Amino acid sequence: MKKNIIILGILFLISLFLPFTMNNFILRFATDILIFSIMASAWNIIGGYTGYASFGNVVFFGIGAYITALLMNLLNMNFFLALLLSGIGGSIFGFLIGLPILRLTGHYFAIATLGVAEAIKALVQNLDITEGNSGMYLPMINLSVDASYKFFYFIALFVLIILLIVTFLILKSKLGYGFIAIREDEDAANSLGINTTLFKCTSFAISGFFTSLAGSIYAYQQGFIKPEPVFNVLITVKMIVMAVFGGIGSLFGPLIGAASIEIISEFLSNYFLVAHTLFFGTIVIVAILFFPKGIADIFSFRKKIGIAYFLENIRQHRI
Repeated sequence: MKKNIIILGILFLISLFLPFTMNNFILRFATDILIFSIMASAWNIIGGYTGYASFGNVVFFGIGAYITALLMNLLNMNFFLALLLSGIGGSIFGFLIGLPILRLTGHYFAIATLGVAEAIKALVQNLDITEGNSGMYLPMINLSVDASYKFFYFIALFVLIILLIVTFLILKSKLGYGFIAIREDEDAANSLGINTTLFKCTSFAISGFFTSLAGSIYAYQQGFIKPEPVFNVLITVKMIVMAVFGGIGSLFGPLIGAASIEIISEFLSNYFLVAHTLFFGTIVIVAILFFPKGIADIFSFRKKIGIAYFLENIRQHRI
């Protein structure tokens, strides 16, 4: 517990000073890492702690983006209020849609979440209020170029810090113990008196709240959104890969995964333009094979290091 608080404090202090040492290109890249860290950490709540692998979390990202665009365009609402309302809208949607689909398990649940995401995408594409496939412009931010880069960075950082604190507090509460009990054995958790439906819906709602915030930040940063980019299922795939790569079911694993995946992807796309996806896929596969618990597990592994660590993974997971 104390270790997590110290790590969180150090990361926060470093992150506060970084924008003043970066150029705008790197600062934009760092903001993208923060946004994906939010999404991967939010997915980790339902997928890592509760054990329900959602393949439709992109629906919250799109909902957050469109709620923000609609509120700012139609009601001339302040971004910060639109940001909060987008999160609330995503959490309400997550809770309500969770009531029927969270009664499903395994691949049935995964397929159902994917179906929900595609259904909402189709709805947005055909509504006049969302301007369909033409897309929506958002009001321009009234800041200088340099200030706008720092603005989005600090907004994303603030949301990520809040998400980490909330996740940390949840894990130390009855709610968090309930999530983990459901992941380990839902029938046993139910027999112990845990209202598994309520707990699962709450987990989905929390995940939806923060993913919607990420979508809201993205929409205002881009200044223009269309259904296809913000409801693209590949965004969910990226969330999952980042969480698994960094360490599913751990507090800082998704952050490590998001930073690692984005940096590796950027490096490969710059130096291996043609074959970067092949190299990227190979790196991810090798990492999952030899670090099945994620990169974060390396830093918490105390008994053995080096070759011994990899040999133990090979032996335990029958690679």
